[in-house]
Amino acid sequence: MELVKAPNLSLINKSHENKWVALSIDYKKILASSGSLISLKKKTCQDKAVFMHVLPANNYNKVLI
Repeated sequence: MELVKAPNLSLINKSHENKWVALSIDYKKILASSGSLISLKKKTCQDKAVFMHVLPANNYNKVLI
């Protein structure tokens, strides 16, 4: 069985929060970003990109006990 390494997402920063980003297949470059997935897909070649939505860094669920 082959071990898959987690991608390095250090390129994503605060300016990408609440936006969609298109990353290169190797996760080494941000190709584009946009507020909507539809407009982001129009900006990029869909075969050569990984799309993801970036949540705010402080967006976590608080567990109440």
